[in-house]
Amino acid sequence: MKRKLSILIILISLFFILQKTNAQYTYDSVSFETRTSKIIIDTTGNNIWQIGTPDKVFFDAAHSGEKTILTDSVNSYPLNDTSSFIYVIRNPYTETCFTSMEFWHKYDMDTLTDNGIIEASYDGGNSWVIVNDTSEVSPWGSFFWWDNDYHAMDGNYTAHPLTTTGKSDGWILSRFNWEWWIPVKSDTIIYPLDSLMIKFTFTSDSIETNRDGWMIDDILTASAEWQLCSDITEISDSNNFSAYPNPFSKQTRIEYKRDIANSKIIIYNSTGLKVRQDDNTNGQSTIVSRDNLPSGIYYLVIVQNEKIIGKIKLLIID
Repeated sequence: MKRKLSILIILISLFFILQKTNAQYTYDSVSFETRTSKIIIDTTGNNIWQIGTPDKVFFDAAHSGEKTILTDSVNSYPLNDTSSFIYVIRNPYTETCFTSMEFWHKYDMDTLTDNGIIEASYDGGNSWVIVNDTSEVSPWGSFFWWDNDYHAMDGNYTAHPLTTTGKSDGWILSRFNWEWWIPVKSDTIIYPLDSLMIKFTFTSDSIETNRDGWMIDDILTASAEWQLCSDITEISDSNNFSAYPNPFSKQTRIEYKRDIANSKIIIYNSTGLKVRQDDNTNGQSTIVSRDNLPSGIYYLVIVQNEKIIGKIKLLIID
């Protein structure tokens, strides 16, 4: 009986390991219930970020479990403060076709005067850039975009504000993504060569408001492995493909400026998971129907002879 129970436990453990590190994606998460090396809090100054159990009026509980990371677990944030913590993504696959980071957060700040910003470093913390919708020039192109706005109360997902300020309506889910390429530098010494660093910074002015600050929980990262990215190093004729209408609610027409034969159309959702595949696409156009896909951002990839020849960002709306 004990031997059968041990085998069952091993099988269950293998199942969850394979689910977490499958052939396409590696997932990682931090819920702050146990110590982790992924979070760096500079304790040499008066940094008010701490991991603990929230005990305030608005910050009254973690999103899950008992602990979270927040600007002081008991007291209101102080005047003239600038405090940061860093999350290190240990394996973002620097030549990736997809890496994402999501988190839940609540905030209670003096509107427009106290705020939080999010920055990324690709060189081991030597320089930082604001996390903003953008694109990079590279051999195959790269894009950075917000999937869920971290200041989502205004519902504007095309012109993301770059600061968190005011008071949130409870917990908000935020997610941002790198598509096709992350330019992580190879000259860093302190951290592994494949690390990507994300910095959350809170700042306050000289006016006392007795507010709670910023609280973050349940951080999740996902990165595509080489099996999914092996064909992206050579993308041709990408500008010869278009989708109309886009955004769309029911269907869109994908048009090509040349005939394509024996091609595949693959659609990935905003977390990088494959949601649809058509293995027999021919001609100069095809109709893509929404069917049961929920609203959101998707990526359509056109593959011919095991090489990606085009990619289109799609937006499905209700």
